[in-house]
Amino acid sequence: MTDVFLSYSSKDRAAADRIQAGLTAAGFDVFWDQEVPPGRDWNGWIGEQLGKARCVVVLWSKASVA
Repeated sequence: MTDVFLSYSSKDRAAADRIQAGLTAAGFDVFWDQEVPPGRDWNGWIGEQLGKARCVVVLWSKASVA
């Protein structure tokens, strides 16, 4: 089970990278959608990962709400 599902706009990847690194350094297992496995549907794969997460961190920004 993943500790944290990190949700963000791809335009905010640099900020997401810093947050992911901090959470990982603090000992949390973080999922962020860097690469969809070959042959997998993105929506189904993301939904599956979301269902396995203990919590969700959402990075709200102008890009993410657009």
